[in-house]
Amino acid sequence: LVENSKNDQRFASTLAHGMALLRCFTPFAPSLTNGELARRSGLSKATVCRLSYTLELIGLLRFDQEARRYRLGAASLSMAYPLLAHLPVRQVARPLMQRLADRTGGTVSLGMRHRASVIYIETTREHDVGDFRPEIGAALPLLRTAAGRAWLAACEVAEREDAYAWLQRSTGKSLAALGAAEVVDTAVRDLRERGFCISQGDFLHDVNGLALPLRERVRGELVMLNCGMLQGRMGSAQLERDVGPLLKDTAAQIDQLLQENQKQVAQP
Repeated sequence: LVENSKNDQRFASTLAHGMALLRCFTPFAPSLTNGELARRSGLSKATVCRLSYTLELIGLLRFDQEARRYRLGAASLSMAYPLLAHLPVRQVARPLMQRLADRTGGTVSLGMRHRASVIYIETTREHDVGDFRPEIGAALPLLRTAAGRAWLAACEVAEREDAYAWLQRSTGKSLAALGAAEVVDTAVRDLRERGFCISQGDFLHDVNGLALPLRERVRGELVMLNCGMLQGRMGSAQLERDVGPLLKDTAAQIDQLLQENQKQVAQP
């Protein structure tokens, strides 16, 4: 993206580089050295050193003196709060999601697409600390997750083309090498015939998932409702048979509440 924008006078490359550094941190890599940041971002170590120092000064990064590694600072969390606070679907859906999680024993999440990923904006589960639970802000791959496949099956053509471009850019692979056409064809068929899309250990080998898009868009964006389940707790056939109808019913209830909220807002 930065390379393609070098000739755009409006593009602030330093800002883009700083954001690229922040995106290097993941739940699987919560702390990184400058060398690791350089390798992950593709930036020179000298550039990374300047950026990490600056990001630390403004609170977006925190330097662990003992480990000699950087972590995200508390200020980075505060940046997401205004967005999350003004997504009413989270407040509307949370009680229904919790009820579904309690009934099924799975992890129930809401996600929105960003580039080549689905970002979780809400997540809840039954009170079992040992279970799989991606947190809010977790980024999951489009092609290998039920939520990503649900988005690809339901999105507009222009949206899918944009996602395809990000997939190729982020992986360095062609759509054919990624098997994108086969994944999308299966997802479209699953959504049409079953009412939801499926992932059977395709992202995490011991987790199956079901997902479907809400009918009501939020700020013009598709929102996916997802239920993930440890394979040891429930096999894929039972997940589809027992959880699938509950997932669809929960989505319908969320859509109804969103419609009612919109009517109330529209009233003078």
